[in-house]
Amino acid sequence: MSELVVLALKFAFLALLWLFVLFAGNVIRTDLFGKRVPASSVASPEPVRKDRERRPTRAERKLPQVLRITRGAQAGLTLPLNDSLRIGRSEDCQLILDDEYVSTRHARVFRTDHGYAVEDLGSTNGTYLNDARVTNAMAFGLGDTLRIGRTLMVLEK
Repeated sequence: MSELVVLALKFAFLALLWLFVLFAGNVIRTDLFGKRVPASSVASPEPVRKDRERRPTRAERKLPQVLRITRGAQAGLTLPLNDSLRIGRSEDCQLILDDEYVSTRHARVFRTDHGYAVEDLGSTNGTYLNDARVTNAMAFGLGDTLRIGRTLMVLEK
């Protein structure tokens, strides 16, 4: 082979090596800080009418009111349940877990017509409800144990 072909192959290999390094750096940055979401794609919550407060129904009063962390770095912490609660390491999550086994946006606990449910948001290490891996939205009720990374959580009244 001529020296010109060998030199071209060296430069091509060097370019591919740099592309790999840049791609790996982007993956690490995305995992640490999350993806950038344009402000226009984030739905704003509906305004709350303060002129007429709605009283909870009998069924709503039977629903759990708080999420309590029972084991992990933040054991004893309780959070009030709203319509939706995002869990992860990102700053835009309502429950931020400082755990190396937790993804940036790991899971979501949300309200349904019959109570609460939990869904995994494509996490790396998975979300477990009563030691069963959550693959799609699953009902999450009183006494159920939710495990995300090294943290255990339960719903309580």
